[in-house]
Amino acid sequence: MNALIAVTTQVLLLLAAASAALSWRSRPARLAALGVIWFGGLSLVMQALGGVAAAGGTGVLTPRNTLLGAGAVCVAAWIVRRLATGSWLPPAEAGFQGWLPSVRAAPRRASLAPLAIAVGAGLVFLSFAAATALSAPPRGWDVLSYHLPRAASWLLHGGFNAYGGTGAFYPGNAEFLILSTLFTGSDRLVPLTQLPFAGLAAAALYGLARLLGGSRRAAAVPVAVLLLSPLLFFQATLAKDDLVVTALVLAAGLFALRSLPDGERGKPGVPDVIVAGLALGLAVGTKYSILPFAVLSIPVFFAIHLAARPHGGAGSRLRSAGAAVSLFAAAMAVPSAFWFIRNAIMTGSPLAPLPTSLSEWTRSVDLKQQAYFVPSERAWLVFPWLDRHMRSTYSGGAGYGAAFGAVFLPALVLCAVRMFDSRNDRIARVRLMGFLALIVSCVAAWWIGRHHLPRFLWPAAALAIAGAGALFRSVTPGARRVMTAVLIAGLAFSCAETFRIAFRGDDITWSHRGGVSREEFYQIPRAVHRFPTGTKILLVKPTGHDFYATYRYPLIGVPPGNDVVMEADVGLGIDVSSEGVLEIYPELRAAGVEYVFMRFFGKSENPTPFDAYPSLYPKLIDTVQMSYPWYRESFAYTPEGEYLGPGFVTTKLYQVARRGPDDG
Repeated sequence: MNALIAVTTQVLLLLAAASAALSWRSRPARLAALGVIWFGGLSLVMQALGGVAAAGGTGVLTPRNTLLGAGAVCVAAWIVRRLATGSWLPPAEAGFQGWLPSVRAAPRRASLAPLAIAVGAGLVFLSFAAATALSAPPRGWDVLSYHLPRAASWLLHGGFNAYGGTGAFYPGNAEFLILSTLFTGSDRLVPLTQLPFAGLAAAALYGLARLLGGSRRAAAVPVAVLLLSPLLFFQATLAKDDLVVTALVLAAGLFALRSLPDGERGKPGVPDVIVAGLALGLAVGTKYSILPFAVLSIPVFFAIHLAARPHGGAGSRLRSAGAAVSLFAAAMAVPSAFWFIRNAIMTGSPLAPLPTSLSEWTRSVDLKQQAYFVPSERAWLVFPWLDRHMRSTYSGGAGYGAAFGAVFLPALVLCAVRMFDSRNDRIARVRLMGFLALIVSCVAAWWIGRHHLPRFLWPAAALAIAGAGALFRSVTPGARRVMTAVLIAGLAFSCAETFRIAFRGDDITWSHRGGVSREEFYQIPRAVHRFPTGTKILLVKPTGHDFYATYRYPLIGVPPGNDVVMEADVGLGIDVSSEGVLEIYPELRAAGVEYVFMRFFGKSENPTPFDAYPSLYPKLIDTVQMSYPWYRESFAYTPEGEYLGPGFVTTKLYQVARRGPDDG
């Protein structure tokens, strides 16, 4: 029943989004608006229910209530459509066929062939990504450490509880997607939560390429580069948020540039302004790393709207640009303010746990930690152009692809040159200026954000290739043939390397799927899966290495599963090398902790402090076994933090006795 409710909820939200998206004549804009408004509707419903739960209505965030909220959004959307247009139904030309490219005329069919090929190849590529995602239970450090635990905790408690160990104070719009999937009662579809955003990204990128001067044929180039990117493939198999954010930034860029007043419209396009702000606000409410870009985008938006109005006095132009940027900022705040307000109430800082001072944001950065995510430190500057997958465990840390490296720099140079070309009309030059300014702002925000992982720069990289459409259109036929050959070679290399990685023997994709069960994959004791729903388990940190946190989600078991907490969640600091476990026994009892779980990387046959008090902590499980392949690559440590290389894991499970020595 819950699975049917979850599906019906998404159908209602799509219907609501479709009623609004039909307002756009441009098909790429219509599809992009559909994706943004759908995600906005989902976030609105979830935030509203979460707010009620935070006000004391525990258990409010449920599948049935989400369905009711989606129904209300759908009804409201169609009522607004009726009031705005005088009709419940869209015009005939905007029906189902209006969402798709027309193929009635031979010239148009020929002109759209490259786009059809690009999208078709991308769909095949992403179909394999979907199959790869489903080849094993959810995986990935970030996914198991905080993305999935947050959503599972919301499901269990029916509200936004504040477990710090799950990254509870970060924005969580992406976790709404995971929660929607968990509503079905299973997590096997969780790895697919980012996949729909590949469609949003492709539609927005195609629309951007057309706005920047690319023909129908040429605009297929950036779509192909994006859809056949190794990074998109691996992100589409993980329940992270980088693809979500990248798609939303592309949509924000598309509608921001579309909103400029043109010859047919003397005023800013209000729907475009609203959706641009909504898309960027959803991105901010998904990942804090995009916050500096959102701040920088406000003066950029103001500047291009001011520059796009050549007529009228200075006061009139300033008022018009000010009205547009105010609406843009207000729309941005709608889907993101919830998280800032929530954090301010709970912690006193709207940005918690991030710093609030500018000096903290802009301080110098040590790149040693970032170098771990590239094949070598010397390759750091060129890694985004490579097709290498991040070393060690299965991750979304791949490169953008060889095709990206071949086209993005010439495309940017061409856009910069055309910005000063007097043969282009004023709006076209302003759009190019805004496009380049958004890329510069995105790169600057990436540097300010202090986490210089290639995937964090992906929004800027995705924006950068939009100019490839104009590049392929403007060169001579001979040069175009050479560039096409280079592009095809780059795309083929990227795809081949991606498949090699997916099938290689030391990673966890197809090489280790063989009917693996959830228990075998995570190597969590079967007894943990059989605990009553809501059983509270304390996950103890055995060493200074934080990879132990990946066991937070596996300990949950079958959703809604167990209530897994970490030391910070119950206000404890446990030193497993001391006898402090005796002192914390009353606190564990008071916190309702029923079991203590520990996992060491490598063999650990030495007793732990819990073993010294068998009456307080009866030991239920003590095993040493070969770790499953996806844990073997780099994460095998002794309790003292000594690296042992690929090998074993030691699992210990203790029960917290219900009666201690002071209980009589």
